[in-house]
Amino acid sequence: MAKMIGLSRSLKLQWLNKVVELVSQDLTESEIKEQMNEYLGFEITSPTNIRKTREILMNIWVYENDYSGRLRRQALTLIQNYPENATEIHWCMMLAAYPVFVDVCKLLGKMAEFQDEITLAQLKQKLFDEWGERTTLFHSIDKLIATLKNLDAVASDKPGKYHINKHKVNNPDVVSFIVYTMMCIDNRGYYSLIDLKSSKYFFPFEYQIEKKTLLADDRFVMNNFGGTLSIALNDRL
Repeated sequence: MAKMIGLSRSLKLQWLNKVVELVSQDLTESEIKEQMNEYLGFEITSPTNIRKTREILMNIWVYENDYSGRLRRQALTLIQNYPENATEIHWCMMLAAYPVFVDVCKLLGKMAEFQDEITLAQLKQKLFDEWGERTTLFHSIDKLIATLKNLDAVASDKPGKYHINKHKVNNPDVVSFIVYTMMCIDNRGYYSLIDLKSSKYFFPFEYQIEKKTLLADDRFVMNNFGGTLSIALNDRL
């Protein structure tokens, strides 16, 4: 079965913040839908596009997915305590909700290691290689790039050409959540510290993860294999 794309509308940070605000008020799903319709209606005129955008936002923060049980409660607490780190936390939840966002981030992260400028044509071709040349993907790529621009992850000086905007993340609680999200989604088993510090999924963010931080966090377990430190998720949590 073909993977679902789903992320077919561009998103803005203030829209993501609004849905979190409503979720934090313990409103029902129908109440959140109603208020999001009204909120988005100030910027989007088409009822169809309002509905599509609302459903994408709710898929990130309201509806259940494979990771929401592990991530959402922690994410809500972090975004309430550290609103200045909202972008990083939304980013985690978008990775958890949309596999196409995972692949776009991974591709951009890999490409940025070898080139300062990334073209839209390059990104499209690599995504088509991964997902197939589907009409829905063709139309969604521009929306994905627009979302990345809205989140200040990429910028464009010339049409179709982009560079990465780097952002430092210094909050250790947020850094731990970034690492935890990456390990949940990647599901690779054991990681080295270098693996955790250089995740392609979080290509715009620069952060440091310290061994003592992981040791103090019950979500992680650490082992030495042949003198090499390895980190894994605590399966008992």
